[in-house]
Amino acid sequence: MRIALTRDPAQTGPLEAGLRAAGLQVEFLPLTEQRLPTDTSELRSALAALGRGEFPWLMLTSGNTVRALRKVGWDGTLPEQVRAGVVGPGTARVLADLSSITDPWMPEAEKSAAGIIDGMPATSQDSGSTLLLPQSGQARSTLREGLEALGWEVASVTAYETESLVVDRRITAGDSTRRLLPPPNPGELLDLDQLAADLRRHRLSHVDAVVLLVTSSSSADALADLGVPERVRVLAIGRPTARTLIRRGIPADGVLREPSAAAVLAALGR
Repeated sequence: MRIALTRDPAQTGPLEAGLRAAGLQVEFLPLTEQRLPTDTSELRSALAALGRGEFPWLMLTSGNTVRALRKVGWDGTLPEQVRAGVVGPGTARVLADLSSITDPWMPEAEKSAAGIIDGMPATSQDSGSTLLLPQSGQARSTLREGLEALGWEVASVTAYETESLVVDRRITAGDSTRRLLPPPNPGELLDLDQLAADLRRHRLSHVDAVVLLVTSSSSADALADLGVPERVRVLAIGRPTARTLIRRGIPADGVLREPSAAAVLAALGR
């Protein structure tokens, strides 16, 4: 069985390793690209203030946020009194790889915006209540508003933007100058041109047991713009991704509560 993830191979991790260990052929179909904002002055200014210790907390909600900070010049260190928090282990792994921070705060229960809000330490006058929250330009306001409701003063800044690679029902080249991730190895990708043509013409009859694992709402939108043939099974990671697929007329064949190989295998009945 072949499974194609709608993200870049540079984002590979335990999910892909677990799928390969289970005997699945893992491929990648990147449908979106994470890029620095056209204007990075606000982000650079926030990082300069962070370096001066003006933010007692730095909250990171994705590995791409870490990559964006490094790409605009962050050296991967924090002043001694500044604490770092992450949404989950995936972000923590990227942070450990790209910085000197190896033991960030992390919510104990749900690894999500809701988990951060539920588990975030209370603010105090001694430690300060200002928090720097660099995020995707498409991020929902849920986390910022939840933290503000708890008494945090949140400085939200756009660290990167997610752009679709699908134009006129074709997969196009990205923007190499603003791209956060290194160029992918073609050997790790599906034949994108051929696959795009097959998807447009709905003629994947020569491919057996293909599964598309949709990894985000932005990828779901891009996939809907590209088109999905009937013989391809679609799985969604998380309820927001599943809701986007439904809104775009592509109900998922299964919805994963977490991005793990065990969840994928369970959805596939393996």
